[in-house]
Amino acid sequence: MSTIPTEEEIKSTLRRLGVKTSNRGYSYVSYGILLTLKDKSYLEYITKNLYVDIAHNFHTSGSCVERDIRTTIESIWQTEDTALLMEICNGSSTTKRPANKKFFSLMHDYFTKISDMNTNKSCKDSSVDFFCDKVGGQCTKFQDMYEELLRLREENKRLMASQHSHNENQG
Repeated sequence: MSTIPTEEEIKSTLRRLGVKTSNRGYSYVSYGILLTLKDKSYLEYITKNLYVDIAHNFHTSGSCVERDIRTTIESIWQTEDTALLMEICNGSSTTKRPANKKFFSLMHDYFTKISDMNTNKSCKDSSVDFFCDKVGGQCTKFQDMYEELLRLREENKRLMASQHSHNENQG
């Protein structure tokens, strides 16, 4: 079973795509993606369900939500991180901005794929066997290196979160 990414992970991806945190649509899009990941049926009726729930959460109207999301998607399609955009679009054309419904579908699929990969990686990581043919048993050096890699990965996540927090306080 895959885990749902956090809203911060979603927002981080949006920032990588060039969305400014001051853009009202930034919060609407991140919250909307989170809703679709929790309940895929939001993708079927975005006007009647998704926009309404986003509007309710942010105390605004559905038409404002729709417009601000459309504007945010437009800014994403002008991003300089075309590699990430191509990955999200599964290699299909990124020359024309998709409709809001298609955008949420792409983002849902992207985060589901990422989440599934992380879940599978975690399952594999927990059962890693550092068997060494040369000594005929466990290789403690590989085990130690692996544990250090995991520690560094966690430290890197904390540093990136700290840097992001610092950048938001500056801007």
